[in-house]
This record gives sequence, C-alpha cells and structure tokens, in this order.
Amino acid sequence: MNNLDSFNSARREGLKNTNCLVWTGIRQAIPPELRTLEVDVNEVMSLEFQCGETAFNPPTSRSKYFYELLIVKKAEVSRGFIKWKEEFRLDDVAISKAFLNVRSSSSETFVRSFRYKILSDIVFTNNRLAKIGYVPNDLYTFCGIESETVYYLFYECFSTRLIWNKFSSFWFLVSGKQVKLTLQDVLLGILDTDVELLNYFITLVKLHIWISRKRGVAPNLTAFKKIVKAKFRIEKYVAIKNNTYTEGKFQARWQLYINSSQEL
Repeated sequence: MNNLDSFNSARREGLKNTNCLVWTGIRQAIPPELRTLEVDVNEVMSLEFQCGETAFNPPTSRSKYFYELLIVKKAEVSRGFIKWKEEFRLDDVAISKAFLNVRSSSSETFVRSFRYKILSDIVFTNNRLAKIGYVPNDLYTFCGIESETVYYLFYECFSTRLIWNKFSSFWFLVSGKQVKLTLQDVLLGILDTDVELLNYFITLVKLHIWISRKRGVAPNLTAFKKIVKAKFRIEKYVAIKNNTYTEGKFQARWQLYINSSQEL
C-alpha cells in the first residue's frame, strides 16, 4: 500500500485534522518492514520482527542496531534515477553523473537540495498536490490551462520557453557560444560539458522559475541576472576573505562571467 492509499484508508477509519503530507512524513519514519508487518495474535505482546536474516527486537536493541535497520535500504537508487534513465534512454553511468554534478556545480546547500529534488522526482507541482487534496486543481500556476507537471513547469510553458530562449542569448554573451537546451539538459543538466558555470546557471534559472511560481509572478531574465550578480558577489567576498580570489576554484568557476560582465 502506497502513502496515498494508506492515508485514504486511515481517513475512512476516522482520521481527522491532518493531510497527506503530514501522514506521509509519519509513515516514512516507520521502517518498511513494520508497515506491512502481520502480527500473530498469540505474540501480540512481542515487538520482535524479522529484518532480512536478523531478528530485531526494539526493547533490547542498542542504538547502532536501529541505525543499521534505518540505512539497510538507503543504497537503493531513487525513483527519479529509474524514471530519468527510462525517459531519456540513458545508462547508469550517465544518470549517476547527473547526480554527481550537483556537488561540483554548486556549493550552496539550498541550491543542491533543490536540484536533488528534481533529479529524485520529488518536486511537488500542482499535478501532485491536487492528487493529495492539497490544492483544488492541478492547473499551471501561470496560465491556468495546462496541468502543472515538472515538464510543463520547467520547460514546456510559453513563459518558461521564453526565459530559456533569453537565457541562451545571455549565455552567448558570457561564453561566446550558442547553447540550445533540450528537456534533458534542463532537468538533468548538461552531462557532456566541462563548464560547471553553465550547469550552475541552468539550476539558477530553474530555481528562479520555482520561486516565481510560489510568488505567482512570471519568471524573467532581469530578475535572473540579479540573482547571478548576487551569487557572484557572495562567492567573490568569500574568496577574498579566504585569500583565494586570484587563484583557485573561484577564478576557474567565474572567469567567463568576469570577462563578460561589462557586456551584461
């Protein structure tokens, strides 16, 4: 039984004053083995259950055994890993590279977290929020016509396509190179580029679209350029403070932007 079916079942049994997101959070905190555990009425007083080849008894187990139980399935790939692999017909190496690029293209926890959510397919657009009753319908925030899926939000909508087209012109001023972004490039990042700054900027555009959606305003290039300038100034300040401004990662990362800043 998935989280939504479990929530609906609990509501039929009388659950009140909550929603599917809260219920999912509580349910996810319970180890999978316990969610479907069939209890023998003759052993109802015992909490012991089988976890793989090990009998696990909570009252007598130490903290390290709880930890081992919680991480036993953490090595499994995410839903997004499987989805994007099938969607774009990529192999494991290519999808793994998309996840690994998150760390190399950004040092900010919030930006990394946002990109991981897209890669793991856990972005809650109206299409998903409507299914759990959190919003009245699944229509796109800006146009109110199409269903708001991750594809439509970040790539297919007219306002989104407009900012991507303008971003291509912006990147040409920065690098002197034309870039035409596909759906795969937008959602996963460009996998065959050595320019970390390009993937970082693509992530910032997606983040700008997401924040604009939350505020109910259309994304625009002027606001995006202000975000880039703010990020640049912060990283420059940190580099100067750490005496790494003239060499090292900062210059390697931002050199294209520094060289073109007068044109922007």
